[in-house]
Formats: sequence, C-alpha cells, structure tokens
Amino acid sequence: MLSSIIFFIVTISIVVVFHELGHYLAARLCGVHVERFSLGFGKVLLSRRDTRGTEWVISALPLGGYVKPLAEPQAGLKAQPGRGAMSEKSPWQRMLIFAAGPGFSLLLGILIYSVMYMAGSNVPQAILGAPAAGTPAQVAGVMKGDRVIGLNGSDVHSWTQLQQQLLEPMILGQSVTLQLRDQSNTDRDATIALLAAPKDLEGVNLSRLNGLEIDAPPPSAAQVIAGGAGEAAGIKQGDVIVQAGARTDLNARVFIEEIEKNAGQDVPLVVLRDGQRVTLNVTPRPTKGPDGVSQGKIGVALQSGYPMTFVRYGLFESVALATTRTLDTAWFSVKMLGKMVIGQVSWKNISGPVTIADYAGKSASLGFERFIEFIALITISIGVLNLIPIPGLDGGQMLFAFFEIVRGRPLPAFVQEKGLAFGYMLLLALMVVAFLNDVMRIAG
Repeated sequence: MLSSIIFFIVTISIVVVFHELGHYLAARLCGVHVERFSLGFGKVLLSRRDTRGTEWVISALPLGGYVKPLAEPQAGLKAQPGRGAMSEKSPWQRMLIFAAGPGFSLLLGILIYSVMYMAGSNVPQAILGAPAAGTPAQVAGVMKGDRVIGLNGSDVHSWTQLQQQLLEPMILGQSVTLQLRDQSNTDRDATIALLAAPKDLEGVNLSRLNGLEIDAPPPSAAQVIAGGAGEAAGIKQGDVIVQAGARTDLNARVFIEEIEKNAGQDVPLVVLRDGQRVTLNVTPRPTKGPDGVSQGKIGVALQSGYPMTFVRYGLFESVALATTRTLDTAWFSVKMLGKMVIGQVSWKNISGPVTIADYAGKSASLGFERFIEFIALITISIGVLNLIPIPGLDGGQMLFAFFEIVRGRPLPAFVQEKGLAFGYMLLLALMVVAFLNDVMRIAG
C-alpha cells in the first residue's frame, strides 16, 4: 500500500508539474505576472521566491497543483495597468494561457512515447492462441499459432502494439481485418466482427471475450516457496508444467484455474525436467481468497517463456508514432466520455485517486517501462479532462474567452459567477462518483 502511495505521488507530481509549466510559460510569453506556482494544495511546506517575484511552493496535499497569475482588478479596487495582470490581456492571449496546460500534458505523452520507441524493448510476438468456440475470432477462422503481421493494413510488430490498436475497436464493437501468417508461413486475411464491450468494463478481458489472446506457452516454475504444497509434491525451479489433471492445453491462467478449483484434492501433474517427463501429484492447500471463497494454492511462482522480439524505431518515426498514439488515446478518451454522457458506457468506469494509486503501484511492480507508460496515460487523460468546456476547468475558461471574442466584450460578471458555481458543483459531483467507485472496487 505504501509503495502505491509513493508511486501515485510521483505520477501526480510529474503530470501536474508539466501541465502547470505549460500555463506558466504561456503566461510569461503573454507578459502575465505569475504570483505562485504550487505543486499540491493546502498548507505550504516549502517556498522559494525567484527574482521575478514568483513564489514556487510545495504544498501539503499532493493531489494536483496550480499556477496563480496576477488577476486584477480585484473587487472594490481599481486595476493598475502595466503590472502584468491577466485582466489586461486580450481574450486570445488568455485562451492561449489556458490551452497551454492541456497542450503540455499531451506533449508529455508524446515525449514519453517517443523516448520509449527510440530506446526499444523486448516484447512478446503477436502470436494468437486457439480462440474459444463461438468467439468472433474463432468464427473468423483464426487458428492457434497464427501471427498477426498487420491490422487494417497497418503493420503490427508485437503483441503490445496489437493490444493498443485493438483497444478502441474492442470497446466500440467494430470490425477489424487482421493480416495473419500461419505456421507454414502462408499469409491470409481474417475479418473479425468484434463484440461491443459491456457498459461496465471493470474486470472484463476484452481480448478473451473476442477470442484474441496471446499464444501462451506452458508455464514453468520460477520459484518454489519453502514449505508450500508445490515443494511437498516435488516441483523444482525450472520445471515446465505441461499437464494438470486432464488439461494438456496449459498456460499460466489455465493452470492457476485448475489449482484454485481443486483445493484439498490431488492434482496429477506432468512436468518437463531436463528434457524428461516427470509425473507428480500436488494437493493444493485451501486458502481464502479476497471474496472469502476457498481457493487452492501450491506456493509456486510461475513464468511463461513467450517468443520475444526487439522493437526499436528511429527519431522521426518514433516522434510520428508517439504523436499518433497520443492523439489516438486522447480522441478515444473523448469518445468514451461522450458514451458515458449518453449512457452507452457506465459511470462506474470513472476512477478516483485510490484506483489510480493502486494502478500506479501495480504498473511500477511490472517494471520501469510499464510505470512510465502509466504516467503517459495519466498525463493524456489529464489533458483531455481539462479541455472539457466546464467552468472551473481550462476548457471552461477558454469557453469564456471565446464568448468574449464573439461578443466583442466579456460575459456579464453574474453569468461568469453562475457558470463557475455550476462548474464547481459538477466537478464535485464527478469527484464523489469517482470516490464511490473507488470504495466499491475496494469492497469488491
């Protein structure tokens, strides 16, 4: 839990600093004096004032941050021209200042993805397992061992890339055409009518739902815990488990399912050890799961030796791919928000800080690359969220400036006040929904 909180703070700090840096630089460009740049809210913990008079602070509540420009005129006071107040600037300049935050959030996503593409990584090949009967992939003729080399005419180089490109079509229930290469190196196309995702996406495996899962090899024992049922049965580190009970189509998920449902019952195993088949019997020990239901456990950590490939791109191709991925992710977020508004996607999919902290910890546990990817996803989400034209968000302030451009004068003060009050109430309601969703997830 502590590690999740730490990684959450790291994530939010990076995302907020970059977002607010956009506002700060745009304000400076437009000649607006910035009174304070704060990371966090509430009580000031650390403070430093620079030569331009801007106070740089770290505050106690690490759930965001803000840039405070000079906002004259204040109530009952006369504006003092030339001090660099926000009120002196044209609506176009104010629109630029408010847009710069979301713009920098998206820019951070592009920078992260660009570096990742240039650095390269070892990723699983896009080789498909046998689709379950009746799934769209099985109906379309996908076979075990088919390697995906393209999606709708675009090249596919890895399983990770395939999952990224399939996410939106699987959410929206669109048809896709996969370019496949079978185990005899024969190429063919398969058009798959993907199922529309359910409204509530919590716990839903969209790939499995559509029969598009990676061809997982039999699991091997990465670690055998001393005193566990696996050690008692004679399982050794490095054993490749090829059969459990009557199941010979083993991967890590199938093997875990077999173990969990046979608590207290003998499960015959066949393992490969130094090239030889060895028969064992393991008795999973009953252990209560998170839902209180007894599950079998044997105290063995598993790993799978997926066929891997190293993927890396040059500078210009990396930037182009990163820009496309960032904009696609942002546009997908917009469409998901739209579907929530019209009721096609459940509001249960909105996550609050507790869920984000949990995901931050989980992504960090999978390695630095996954954690950096998570930061990119969060910064893109923050950028999109702030562009929503709700008073109180950057998008709402941009909307006020737009109306001023159209009218030739600012909106009446009472209209702006009522708009801000409504916006803050709506944002508060969204925060409550996100918090309740977090609570429901924790409660199971």
